[in-house]
Amino acid sequence: MTSIWSTSDVESRHRFSYWRDAVCQAILNVDAEPQGAENFEAQISGRILGSAKLACFVSKPHQIVRNRSHVARSGESGYLVSWQKAGRSQIIQGDASISLEAGDIGVIDVERSFRVDFPTPVSRTLALIPRRPLEERAPWFRRAPLARIGVGEVFGRLASEHLACLSDHPMNSSSEADLLVENICNLLALATAPGELGREIAGVPAETVLAFCRKNLRQPDLSPRMAAFHLRVSVRTIHLRFQQMGTTFGAWVLAERLETCRRALENATLARQSISEIAFDCGFRDISHFSKAFKRSYCVSPRDHRASMLPRPEH
Repeated sequence: MTSIWSTSDVESRHRFSYWRDAVCQAILNVDAEPQGAENFEAQISGRILGSAKLACFVSKPHQIVRNRSHVARSGESGYLVSWQKAGRSQIIQGDASISLEAGDIGVIDVERSFRVDFPTPVSRTLALIPRRPLEERAPWFRRAPLARIGVGEVFGRLASEHLACLSDHPMNSSSEADLLVENICNLLALATAPGELGREIAGVPAETVLAFCRKNLRQPDLSPRMAAFHLRVSVRTIHLRFQQMGTTFGAWVLAERLETCRRALENATLARQSISEIAFDCGFRDISHFSKAFKRSYCVSPRDHRASMLPRPEH
């Protein structure tokens, strides 16, 4: 369901106050300030699509401010992706700033204070997307969350098309919208990847790599070389995919195997299976290595964890 707020039916002297409230309801808890223009006019529409919030607005010049108190009072988190359809804007966050022209995309962390200036009439599409799917694909946003993607960049144009699809076409389900959001995250990662990383990872989606690794997790010989051979990419590409997700191949496989073992140790139907058998079945080759890694991750030995989770047999 789409909600629409417009100043057209509001008295001139109350229009900006109305606009301030409308922006907060549509997308984010922020403050808005006029920039001296008389007869302020604006319209914004907002709706929730799966895991994202979407808003489209047109307005005369003004300024948007989100400070620490706004962040503390609101429950919003994630990244605001702004597609500048017309007009100009400047986004300032900390010591960094970017300027957007028509067609550009800006990305900003909404859990940090920021200011956006609109010196000209503006038209924008905004998507508030969850933090996790973008940071899994582009961990560099944790260090430098403010980014500009120019209108001439191919991945930026594709991201704009996805944003237009979200805003202009009805979604049949929330899962359909979430797939578009995931595609937007992939495109933003490719558009902002440092150096050669974008070209290296373009050939294989992260989901494909992870799906292969999960399917073969119980294979002791699972390795980057094995994954690269079956997925028909280079070993470097496999390593870069995990680097993009903020981890390494070995660390991810170890964490997944340990979690699989933990669930097995808590399963009463596997109570007759020894801890060694469970570890070997999950892909571990060395029981001593498994025990040490399990205790390091969960602060308890596999034996003690199993004893605490399973009911004691009746005598």
